[in-house]
Amino acid sequence: MSADRVGADRSGSTGEIQAVQRVGQLLALFTVNRPRLTVAEAASLLGMNRSTVSRYFGSLVLAGVLERSREEHTAYEPGRLVLQLGAVAQGQRRVLDLAPSHMRRLSRETGLTVVLSLWGSAGPVVSSVSEIGTNPILITVRVGTTLDMDSAQGHLFLRFSADHDVVSKYWESLDPVERRRVEAEVTAAGELGLARAHAPIGMSIIAAPVFDDHDIAATVAVVGTLPFDATTARELRRAAFRITSDMGGADVWRALIPADVDADADDVTHPVEAS
Repeated sequence: MSADRVGADRSGSTGEIQAVQRVGQLLALFTVNRPRLTVAEAASLLGMNRSTVSRYFGSLVLAGVLERSREEHTAYEPGRLVLQLGAVAQGQRRVLDLAPSHMRRLSRETGLTVVLSLWGSAGPVVSSVSEIGTNPILITVRVGTTLDMDSAQGHLFLRFSADHDVVSKYWESLDPVERRRVEAEVTAAGELGLARAHAPIGMSIIAAPVFDDHDIAATVAVVGTLPFDATTARELRRAAFRITSDMGGADVWRALIPADVDADADDVTHPVEAS
């Protein structure tokens, strides 16, 4: 590769980074107290050329990030894509606030590590861990770990997630034999309201879905249980339903999970023990 080409590649890369930074700066101007902006206002606030801001705003409108204000035709406001991302972020923040007390209780009841996973761009992401459990062998899971789609948590997201693009790409990546196996396990997870996977030294991971008022919001799992441990599975299911109820998703749970699965639903009204 010639020096000229290298220089051009570096310049293009730098330009792309600067463009992303400018988009971030423009979007940061929109606040609760300033929900809409004109090109002139944005240019003045950032010290940018008006024509440059106008081009950015035009591109962001085409991408669904911004839209023209109905109240003020010359102004722009956050578009549907930003509102969608905001709703996702708000929902994730809610479950991260509401789940830990239930996770600590479940960890005490089972003696096991409890893991909460949220949906990421490439699969479930470990977002919170409770390790109060007192079993001699305690398996640690690192926060921030992206789990494989062929995991207990991944199977639940494959069954219930509305992120059809990522799910479709995953199915397309599998060979026919592997796809039939995973599809069977995902179907079973949906029918049981639980998913299982093998863990080290003959133990298992069991995961259950957590719903908000319209979709799967997270999964909660116990790590290191013995295979086919019905008591642990029941406690996990109760904890998942408690978190779901706090998230306003009890009706969604009852619509998606078989009726006999939430037979312990009355337990959701019991107060959670202090940590």
